[in-house]
Amino acid sequence: MNRARILLYFVVVCFVTSPTLFGSLSAAPAQDHPGRKVLGIMPVFDSSGEEYGQQFAQNLTAMEFHKLDGAPFDVVLLNPGGLYNPLIPESLVDYAQSAEVDTVLIMSFLQTTKPQKGDYTLNVQAQLMDVATGKVGDASAFSFIVNRHDLALEIANTGLGAVSAASSRFAAGRNAYATMSSGASKAFEKQPLGKAALIMADQIHTMLLTQVPPSSVKPQPVKLGTCTYTVQVQYVSKKAVSKAYDIILNGEEESLWSKEGVTTLENKPSGPIFLQMSVADAPYRLAVQDLYQANTILDCSKPERQLYLDIGAGGDALLHWR
Repeated sequence: MNRARILLYFVVVCFVTSPTLFGSLSAAPAQDHPGRKVLGIMPVFDSSGEEYGQQFAQNLTAMEFHKLDGAPFDVVLLNPGGLYNPLIPESLVDYAQSAEVDTVLIMSFLQTTKPQKGDYTLNVQAQLMDVATGKVGDASAFSFIVNRHDLALEIANTGLGAVSAASSRFAAGRNAYATMSSGASKAFEKQPLGKAALIMADQIHTMLLTQVPPSSVKPQPVKLGTCTYTVQVQYVSKKAVSKAYDIILNGEEESLWSKEGVTTLENKPSGPIFLQMSVADAPYRLAVQDLYQANTILDCSKPERQLYLDIGAGGDALLHWR
């Protein structure tokens, strides 16, 4: 896997939720969301065929997650593995039930409309699946027009063609978006792709607030405090651990604190965690995702101080505390 540090984007941190899981991995305990409705967000599926497709899809996934800060339901980022395909919705039911989510958001980045003359149109499709019945609702279409010349300039300046073959970097920051790369000088949301992603995330956010049932129970507060914890990656089916991965936590590049596969984080405050990881030493033929994005809560009043990203046989991931 290409681990070149090409792009690093910053977005608003906003979530209160807990672990995700898939397949044969054990279900997250029900007390993580007592009485709360839970929405699971699948990674945006890139079916555009564009050189910037993977980068756009990964950023839109995180943007939509952050837009849901303060929503009347809990939100969980799902990591179904590298073989995930929303065109086979029946394959998602067991996964979603194991993840103990009530509703699943399925988004796809579709082929860009490119007339011979005039501007291009970016297209995204979103639909909801009711986990109890397995029924997938009608698809809603979202689009944004971009100037073809501005888009070409962005691709040339930021090297998005190279990014499509690499693991993109997308970190959480606070109230700002930015791009760190060898060629980009403008903030991501000021560029054509960023503007489109932000507007589409807002549109999908509006749809979700009208279609996802709200929770009648308030979320449990987390006690204030600071503590030290560790992060590790395990390949569960292979009984192996990852010793080569990039990790970003709440907008901070933490890879420098990794030693022999264990990242030690000292004096961190209780609260939401937005985790992003790209692994470089996956076992042969294990279909890992190019970028794992997951969320949980650090509660320094609890004894659990080890956070594990367990990657299953299908590249699916479970984030949990021990």
